[in-house]
Formats: sequence, C-alpha cells, structure tokens
Amino acid sequence: MKKKAIALMLAVTMATGLLACGGSDAGEVSDSASVDEASGEAGEDSVYFDERQHLVVAFPTWTGAPVDTEMVTEKVNEILTEKYNIEVEFQISDSGSYKQNMTLALSGGEQIDIMSTLFAGYSTMVNQGYLMDLEEDNIFQNYGQGITEVIGKEYIDACRVDGVLYGVTNTRDYAVGRGCMAVGTEYLEGIGYEIPEGTDEIIPITAEELEDIFARLHEKYPDLEVYRPAAVDLVQQTLIDQIGGDNFGVILGDSEELKVVNLFESEEYKNFCKRVYNWNQLGYISKDASTDTTSVVTLIKEGVLMAYGTGGKPGSRAQESVGCGRDMTIFQTREDYVASSSIASYPWTIPITTVDPKASMILMNELYTNAELADLIIYGIEGRHYEMTGDGLLDAGAGTNPDDYSTLGWLYPNQFASTVPVGNSADLWEQTEKFNNEARKSPATGFAFDSTVIATELTAVSNVYSEYQRSLEFGFVDPETVIPEMLEKLNAAGLQKIIEEKQAQLDAWAATR
Repeated sequence: MKKKAIALMLAVTMATGLLACGGSDAGEVSDSASVDEASGEAGEDSVYFDERQHLVVAFPTWTGAPVDTEMVTEKVNEILTEKYNIEVEFQISDSGSYKQNMTLALSGGEQIDIMSTLFAGYSTMVNQGYLMDLEEDNIFQNYGQGITEVIGKEYIDACRVDGVLYGVTNTRDYAVGRGCMAVGTEYLEGIGYEIPEGTDEIIPITAEELEDIFARLHEKYPDLEVYRPAAVDLVQQTLIDQIGGDNFGVILGDSEELKVVNLFESEEYKNFCKRVYNWNQLGYISKDASTDTTSVVTLIKEGVLMAYGTGGKPGSRAQESVGCGRDMTIFQTREDYVASSSIASYPWTIPITTVDPKASMILMNELYTNAELADLIIYGIEGRHYEMTGDGLLDAGAGTNPDDYSTLGWLYPNQFASTVPVGNSADLWEQTEKFNNEARKSPATGFAFDSTVIATELTAVSNVYSEYQRSLEFGFVDPETVIPEMLEKLNAAGLQKIIEEKQAQLDAWAATR
C-alpha cells in the first residue's frame, strides 16, 4: 500500500526541519551492520552509535503514565546507553486519549519512533500514511532478526497490509477461549457447587449447565446482580470472526469457508441476544446496566456482582482473581478460537516521524529479545515495585511501592521474555504457545481488511448499530421484534456494500495464498 500524500508531506517537512537545524544529533550506523543471527540480538560493535540517540516510545495504559515512570526510564536507559548509546523517552497515555494523542502527534510531525497501535487502530494508521514500511532499505532484515526468531514468519506475515509490513505483533494469547464466564468462587461455594477435580484453570461446561448455575445463584443471592453485560460480550460469548475488526460482515466460527455473512441475519446473533434477554427477564441483570459505566471489576470488588463474561486463556483464573481482588472461577462453554485479525490487532510500529529508522529498529529488536528490559518496562524495579519469590516467580503486589508502577504486560512486545507472575504455573508462556497452536483457527487468519473504499458506509452503519447495540445485547428489548427493525436500517445505510467489499478483498487475498 502506498503512503498517502499527507505522509510524504510530513516526511519532507521533517527532513527539511532537521537540515535547517544543522542536521540530526543521530550518529551514523554502517550499512554493513546487521543482526547477529546466532544470538538473535543486534551486534554491539556494529550498532553502537557515536552520538547519543534519543528515541520516543509511545504506548497506552488504562490510566496513563505510572508515578514512577521516570525512575524506571532511568534504569532502562542505563542498559540501552551502555549497549547502543540509545536513550528512550516513554510517552504514555491513558486508553481513552491515546488515539487522539497519537493522531495529533503524527499529523503534526512530532517525533514518535516506536508506537503500539492498541486503541489507535492499526489499519487506520496505515490508511492515513503514518507508518513506515519496516522492510524499507532492509532495516527489518538487517536489524530485526531477533524479532523474527521470537515471533516467527507466519505471525509476522499476518501483519502485512497489501503485502507491506507496517508492524509486528507482540507475543500473547492470539487465541481466545470463547463463551467464558468469571464467577466469584465464594458464591459458587454458597450454592454448594463442587469444582471438578483436575480443573484448576478453566472448567468446561455446557450452556445448559451455566443456566443452572445462574438460576441457583439468583435464588441464593436475590439481592445481588448475577451477570453484568459488556459491549465486548458479543465477541467473547459467540464464535464469530470479525472481518476488519467490526460486526459488519463476519465469518461464522463453525465455517471452514471464506464466506462473509451478515451477522445480524444469523442464528448465532439471534441466539446470543435471546439468551441475554432471557437473563434480563429473570432479573439476573441490573436495570441500569445499559447506562451504568462502572466496570465489572469494580462491581465484583464492591460485592454487588457475581459474574461477568471474559476471554479464556492460560492464566485466566489468576488474572481475573488478581484484578477483582477475590478468587474467581472460570467456566467455558465454547471453543478456543483464533480470529483473522487477532494476530494483527495492535502491532508495534515505527511511524514516519521517527528521527532514525535504523536506530528505531535496533531498539525494537531489543524490546523483543531482552528479558531484563521486559521485566523493567512491564513490572518496574525489583524491591520497589515487585519482589521475586523463592520459586522464581514475580510478585507484582510486593515491594516497597508496588502501586507506583504498572503497565499492560500483555501489550509489551515480548511478554514471554518476562518473568511469570505469582499465581500462575511456571510454564505459563509455554502453555500459552500451546494454547495458540491448538486452538481452532479462522480460515481468514492473516487477512487484513482495507476499509478506505467503504468509509462512508462504515460510518453510517456504525451510527445505526450504536442506536440498538446496548439495548439489544444487554437484554433490554425483545430480539424477535428489534433485530428485524435494526437490520432494515443497517441495510439502508449500506451494510450489504460493506459485506461485498470484504468478500471481494478476501477472495483476492485467498487467490495469492
């Protein structure tokens, strides 16, 4: 995909600005410098810069920059300056403002050297011309071989858009256990539910068994909310592949065909809405659920909610229990599934406003291969933000100031290089890789949709969907009568044109495989 005119203008403007200021402070790296293939790391002698490189790394957290970000940055720079004469500046935004902040920075030509596209939209950033081709001038081949060894060619290729590599995925759970529910263990004990032996992580059950558990919880604790819906539940509780990352043309998860269908005409969507509607009618859901923005984690902590939907994976129980501040049990009613866009949902990228693509790629390679940096950037400083346990696990709740630093560990370029947190099996990362490999995969895995040509229709159908989504998917209206009403408006807004464009691009992609 060619960069748009705005991208070229920004690049030229930046280059002119650097020349007017007497040139960049960046030292030159020899064109013959390359990654040491044996170690997977950039060779120290050939990539050490004569002059200090100052690079800006941008990523989001839920609440913005942690209190001790500067302290952690100093420790990170001790490592990087000694090895490469590179220093970093972390630009961290909260999840709600990250997209706007990145768009303003990149459109204004501000220096961003490496950035996560979580919340910013990978395809959007590509379409706007803000991301550079990582293989331009062979910088990925010369300085990113450690990344290839960590990620693997298949998952790297999944991030290509029209054959161009604009970003690299991070190590994480690409698969998701669909149909999962997190339920407070104390409430299960209260109804006499006995957890089956040998299922200490995720308990597979049928949809009927879940109905029985919810009925018993409601009978035992009539003053508590049994279940709180969320906007992501449609994806987590069903088996669909959101082509392009939205619901306007999907592949049904039980299909092996590259067939894009209208989700809102499917039995999968109707059954999902009917089930939640039934739960609402039975009194399982709070009457203000569609308007109350309180997170399910907060409601669990406050003791007013018993269950919520989640995604299953190795470590789910520990993750949900730590987040909720009480022991949670995870049930699963559907399959483990890898969707087409899950691998390339939010790759790490090098924007066109980088001051030095080579230096940025060297740094990116280090983020994927250096275990010491992984623990530092994810968890902070040992003794202050965490402690190591006797069995080699990391206790993020210990340390003298554990609350002063935390980031989204699953967002880091290579989470698998970090130390496994307490509450998990020591082989968590190996389990996660096995989980990814054994999950059912969408036939469209690796496909990336270019929404440029149907941007107008996407806006129109999104507006219609927003009118109905929470009332339908939170169970406040009868799906038998409201789905047809919504569907008629969606079709009038251009839904079929979006489906046809997705199918055409999918067919073209398949023809090249």
